[in-house]
Amino acid sequence: MPYLQIDSQKFLHNYQIILNTIAPKNHEKIAIVLKDNAYGHGLKQIAELAKRVKIQSTFVKNTYEALEIINFFHHITILYPDSLPCDSYLKAALKAPNIYFCAPSLETLQSYPQGTKVELKVDSGMHRNGIAKEDLNKAFSIIAKNNLNLKGIFTHIGFGDDFGSEFYTQNMEFSNIKQESLQLCTHYKLPKPRFHSLSSSGAFHAKDFHHRLPQDLQDDLFRIGIAFYGYLCQDSAFAMPNLQPIAALFAKRISTLNLKSGARIGYSGASALNQESAVSTYDIGYGDGLFRLHEGMEILSAEGFKILPRASMDCISIESTQEEICIFNDARIFARAFNTIPYEILSHLHAYIPKIII
Repeated sequence: MPYLQIDSQKFLHNYQIILNTIAPKNHEKIAIVLKDNAYGHGLKQIAELAKRVKIQSTFVKNTYEALEIINFFHHITILYPDSLPCDSYLKAALKAPNIYFCAPSLETLQSYPQGTKVELKVDSGMHRNGIAKEDLNKAFSIIAKNNLNLKGIFTHIGFGDDFGSEFYTQNMEFSNIKQESLQLCTHYKLPKPRFHSLSSSGAFHAKDFHHRLPQDLQDDLFRIGIAFYGYLCQDSAFAMPNLQPIAALFAKRISTLNLKSGARIGYSGASALNQESAVSTYDIGYGDGLFRLHEGMEILSAEGFKILPRASMDCISIESTQEEICIFNDARIFARAFNTIPYEILSHLHAYIPKIII
């Protein structure tokens, strides 16, 4: 069976870079994003590593993920509470003292029962999720009227990876939102919520900008996702921190054939050997979430063995006789081949693939 090997020392290495660069004197400001099975790395496995370095806040996708790691963190925010329609999970999450619910619209706010711990999402210019700045007063009115427990106000800066002024425009818009929110907290007699806006690239990008803001307007935490796993997808104009991919994907040999030159392999004989060679199949395919190699693609395993198109649903063919192959130890190899980003390669891997921490 294939498995994902998670290197705890590389995770610690990435954590130290993130901490020393972004918040060297405020380790509590570093939050980890564990949504979508920790970007394919294993929800509980990465939660355990985060707990070792005393990370207190995390962000997950749904109620199931929140309840799975309820004992690992002081603060757990569900970003998409309605993405898992399960009443028992919802009821359990609503009762938990450390689980908060994202509220991306006025309608969502209205739907939560009294006492629900919410983090209000506000649109600062990305125009994806969140209430309009003009609706802040309405949102606070609903929060006060329905006796909701406002824990946070946040946004998502949509230009963190990019070199340009739009990044700072959105940051300034969120600063304005913070100022108005503080005034509304005073008006409605609500305690100050926590503010946050930046994911991995944005946090590296804006560290100096944020430290120059007045204390009340600085973000209270940074939502770090992909950087913990060893990647950034930012513009090449930025200096790239020395992050290390923490996961290596392995597969095991099913069978081997000694084939002559010209032998064609797999569906439609998509690959043809140009010399006599031993070819083995290994137990991972697109049914396990690995992207499907097809004609014309050239990808090598981490050891340098050629992976032969086409991939099958449950296996792939490789010019190797090794009992075990490292399919990749850096998801950027597959990402470049498929013209995508490491996020997509990693998050596609099926949750049932075992995760082994070393």
